Amino acid sequence: MKNLLIILVFISLSLNSSFANTTDYYSLDNFAYQYYEEVINQIDSLIEDKMYNEAEKELFDIYYSEYKTKDIAEKYVFILNKLKKTDEAYKIAKDNDLLESDIGLVVQAERDIPIKDYTQARSVYDNILVKSPYDKFAQMGLTHSYISEGSELKALQELKNLPHDYEIEYLKAKAYYNLELYENSYKILQNLPTTNEVIQLKNEINRKRAYQFTMGYELYVQKLNEEFKMDANKIAFSNSCYEKNMQVYLDYIMFLYKSGVFQGQGPEPLNDFTNEIRLGTQGRLNEKIALRADIGLKAFQQYGVMLLSDSWVKYYLNDKFNVKLGFHRNNTEQTFLSAVGVNIDGRFTGQVADNNLYLDLTYRLPYRSYLFAKGGIGSKDGYNMQNNPYWEGMLGIGKLFRYDLSKPFLQKISADLVTYQSGYKYNQEFLYDSKRRLYGGYFSPEWYSDNTLNINFAGKIKNTNLSYGFGLFSGWQLSYLPTDSLYIYGGSIDGKYRLNDHVSFDIQYRYYKYANITRNQFLFNIVISLFKSNKK
Repeated sequence: MKNLLIILVFISLSLNSSFANTTDYYSLDNFAYQYYEEVINQIDSLIEDKMYNEAEKELFDIYYSEYKTKDIAEKYVFILNKLKKTDEAYKIAKDNDLLESDIGLVVQAERDIPIKDYTQARSVYDNILVKSPYDKFAQMGLTHSYISEGSELKALQELKNLPHDYEIEYLKAKAYYNLELYENSYKILQNLPTTNEVIQLKNEINRKRAYQFTMGYELYVQKLNEEFKMDANKIAFSNSCYEKNMQVYLDYIMFLYKSGVFQGQGPEPLNDFTNEIRLGTQGRLNEKIALRADIGLKAFQQYGVMLLSDSWVKYYLNDKFNVKLGFHRNNTEQTFLSAVGVNIDGRFTGQVADNNLYLDLTYRLPYRSYLFAKGGIGSKDGYNMQNNPYWEGMLGIGKLFRYDLSKPFLQKISADLVTYQSGYKYNQEFLYDSKRRLYGGYFSPEWYSDNTLNINFAGKIKNTNLSYGFGLFSGWQLSYLPTDSLYIYGGSIDGKYRLNDHVSFDIQYRYYKYANITRNQFLFNIVISLFKSNKK
């Protein structure tokens, strides 16, 4: 039928060239129209019977002939979208000026709202990782969700203007899911027919909102001179669950800090067993605002308790730009003196608290690129040490070279260039007693700069539950008082194995090399998630 239609149309137009020259590009003469109408009726019947593969075959030759119509293009986009050939549907919609049509908007939404492969927003790693103002992997972590392909806010706005049918409502549910507005998504799904894709998305929401118990372990080892040495073992227990769109968590962390051998402190290294407890909530309040609010207490073996917090509010102007205002107060874990404290000339000294108020901006550029910036002011306070005001700033530009979850092994590749600057009022790195014995304080030069290239890779082995990632950084650090100019580098490798829907294992190793400091970190997590799947 398709070939007969094309032959008849060609003969008809050849016999009447004057008609062919004056008619519209998409028009057919009366002789051929009956065949055209018959094929379209057949295609409409196939669509009605949901026989989309057969309908695609019927439309293919017509669409790729010179006699296609805009109506044909629209039907072809509709069928390709039904067959989940989203990229091809998007291209045809774009080529035929159909992006603003109802089906064009649906295709855009389908293309821009993939169900992302991402980890939980808050991990126990947030609390047990050693804090450092020049932690390269913390900087690389700035490449959060804004580097992905998603444009959920824009797509959601478009979807709200379309008719309330199954396809549109399901896409809205997916958009809310990707925005981590799980309650909004679930309410929509409850009113939709029980299809396989609805069941799958409900299961994903149940998994994200489930009660989770996480046990984490970290071994942190520094190789440097004795006065600055601090090793740490950390065991963390985290409990979390969702109340509507907000995750509520309660964490308990045990620390065992170990020093080098200090002169005047005895022949053995010092040890301190420390406990931390933290209660908080985090999540997205609505389409535009997310927040985190928490408070914690860190109880030391000596000299009492430190108040902790890591709280912020984030505003999403649109899919491209967001701004975060935050405050954190935490322990400075660079040396045993800064983390725990020691006696110098009979006075307890150290146990430094870092108070920091900051503003964080991210902006997504074209071609999978992005900008991020951060500025902050703060003060570090410790026992028998000067209050030390400081400033810091960071600027970075990056690019996502690959984000394709269909690839069998390596799905994500990104790189960024970062410059970090900071400065302190007082240099508290070298602290001495009256006999000129040195006790390492914390790194606090009058001016510090590092400039690095960071490269990240992430992937999942196809048809397995094993995912992994690795990253590298290298660059140059400069400082003044003390004055230094040195090459810095490091790397990280991590893996995650999902035993089943309820149990997963995470493992990670990190290596850092700064000046005369070598750091090694080993981390391990067991995550247990309790939820009930929907019946299929």
